Amino acid sequence: MKGDIRIHGNSSLVLFAPNNPNEVAETDLNKTWVVKPYARKNDGTMATIRNVTLKSFARLENAPGCTTNHNVPAVIFSNRGYCGNYWHDFNDVLVPLFITTRKFNGEVQLLVTQKRDWFFAKYQPIIRGLSNYEVIDFDKEQQVHCYPKSILGLYHHKDFSIDPAKTPYGLSMVNFTKFIRETYSLEKDSAIRIGENPWRKPRLLIIGRKHSRVLINIDKVISMAEELGFEVVVDDLNRGPYVQEAARVVNPCDVIMGVHGAGLTNIIFLPTNAVVIQIVPLGKLDQLFYDEFGVPSRDMNLKYLQYEILEEESTLIDLYPRDDPIFTDPMSIHKKGWLELARIYLHQQNVKLDLVRFRPVLEKAMNFLRQ
Repeated sequence: MKGDIRIHGNSSLVLFAPNNPNEVAETDLNKTWVVKPYARKNDGTMATIRNVTLKSFARLENAPGCTTNHNVPAVIFSNRGYCGNYWHDFNDVLVPLFITTRKFNGEVQLLVTQKRDWFFAKYQPIIRGLSNYEVIDFDKEQQVHCYPKSILGLYHHKDFSIDPAKTPYGLSMVNFTKFIRETYSLEKDSAIRIGENPWRKPRLLIIGRKHSRVLINIDKVISMAEELGFEVVVDDLNRGPYVQEAARVVNPCDVIMGVHGAGLTNIIFLPTNAVVIQIVPLGKLDQLFYDEFGVPSRDMNLKYLQYEILEEESTLIDLYPRDDPIFTDPMSIHKKGWLELARIYLHQQNVKLDLVRFRPVLEKAMNFLRQ
């Protein structure tokens, strides 16, 4: 929206009149829209998102007067939904925020409904990298803020990634990861090339989960990886609000591997051409998990390997008979809804890798680094 834009956050109201009414379709004037400014349409969590009412007029003759005038655009979005889950923080807010605001080079103000202060403390370096101005708590704001331009909601292209074809300036996930490395002052831009550095071992980071989807024979996996020539680091990467600490563990690594989970979100800190290995547990979740981490990995210019475990590699065989639908008909579990699916396949399941079967995956990762 461009023109006379007046925002009263406490009333969840945005009033808009174009500078030239002739430049706007007549059918879009004198209308009211109710918008949920969160980047997960057609999702149950949208019921938790506060409505923002947008009203358009040919002129704002009887609108409340401006209390504060701004000469930069405004972007309005919600900070509720699934925020608090590390992957969703990036997928639902931070990547869409980057898509929406990057073209302004910091000259944009953020107005946040359902604002969670911890989020803006945790990701303060990213927020400051996208906006030069104080974030406004939309719901508490009693003043009428006036802007020359406003965007209500955030652009979202696909899971945890960016489609350059959908941005007029060709923005990509490579741009995002470069921005992240600059934001957190990460030094390593490219993964090791073994042929050029024969005296150095490539560093493999294994995400050591502690509560579910635990890699229970991790010691044997470490031994095998070291035998193949890797320097191995094990870390759960759970640093709470201290994102920079996790970033500094991940960035020096050339390969990261882990059973599916939010910890793999940390691939954003990897150098270009590093390798991502996602271990997919039982449950017919391979396509979903590929969309969540496989596609984004490739969009980040990372190499990607996906290892889908067999029944014998799952601890579910110790909990259920082998003729249970959990094994014979996973889609029947899917039909019971996400909560039941997650209870079984995400929360009850740990992984014991077949080392003979998994070894070629590590060998392929090593070969990627030789190219």
